Amino acid sequence: MKRATVRSAGVVALVLASLVGVGSTAQAETSQALSTCVLGLCLYENDYWAGAEEEFMFEGYVCYNSLTVNNKASSMRNNSGARVQFYDSANCSGAYGYAASPHSEDADLTNNGFDNKTSSIKYIKV
Repeated sequence: MKRATVRSAGVVALVLASLVGVGSTAQAETSQALSTCVLGLCLYENDYWAGAEEEFMFEGYVCYNSLTVNNKASSMRNNSGARVQFYDSANCSGAYGYAASPHSEDADLTNNGFDNKTSSIKYIKV
């Protein structure tokens, strides 16, 4: 009876170790899936690069209006080589409220006071 108990405990430990490994793999796959923004700037509807995504590929120094996450962006990735300014009105009107440095990311725009406010962005030469 002691052998059966020890064997059962060993099986339970093996199953738990397998589940921990699966969780880590699934978590890594989720992080990779969220990293679809390659060359431009991406805005995400939720914190930590989740939810709807809108990617901007810059062609010159012009204003781009947000369509997918207009007034909903909560995180961003700037993989471009330039600074990007965020505006709370369409057509980059008024003063900008947030600027993303080249090759930067922000998992939560709340800390910058610009959560759910972005309506347009402008690529600025550094």
